[in-house]
Amino acid sequence: MEFKHEFIKIEKERFVTFLDALMAIIMTIMVLEIKIPDVETLTDETLRHELRKAVTPLIGFFVSFGTLTMIWLSHNDLMRDIKGITKQFALLNFLLILAMALVPFSTALGWGYSKTSLAVFIYALNIFLLSAAFSILYGFSIVKKLIPVTASQYNRAKMIVSFSGMALLVIAMFLSFVNPDLSLSLTALIPLAHTVLTVFAYKFKS
Repeated sequence: MEFKHEFIKIEKERFVTFLDALMAIIMTIMVLEIKIPDVETLTDETLRHELRKAVTPLIGFFVSFGTLTMIWLSHNDLMRDIKGITKQFALLNFLLILAMALVPFSTALGWGYSKTSLAVFIYALNIFLLSAAFSILYGFSIVKKLIPVTASQYNRAKMIVSFSGMALLVIAMFLSFVNPDLSLSLTALIPLAHTVLTVFAYKFKS
């Protein structure tokens, strides 16, 4: 029985280090999608013109970077409270990593072709899957009693923001075929809401 227990365990410190390294790589890759202006004769006027074209992709970078930052903070809270890491829990983390790994691609696509409905839909879908993967991971941790269940105001606020964000992302996916700009604006609200919650976390102490 002891062998079975050890078989399903994974070393927590090594697991966290591995995930942090992967997330750092993914967040760094995103900036590579912001291209340096490539013109034969570079002048102040042509540079200004090229930089104006880079504004939307740059905004997309900040939005996605903020989204991944909030996921990292939430994941850090989860790992701080978790009692032990099982292989099932680890596999669900790789589902989260899969959604994260696609963010550089979907960001470049959605914000680089911000007027194209399908491109914006793919971006909104990716962010929704990212949020859903973390929600599944968190729910699994509660069901399997890997983390203590606390009813603090902060946790309640996090749950409200999380589910509201997923609802907004569903709306954003539908809106992408009607108004791509509005769809992207809704996706930008997700990291903003989490940032406000994190900044004022002291107001939600249990």
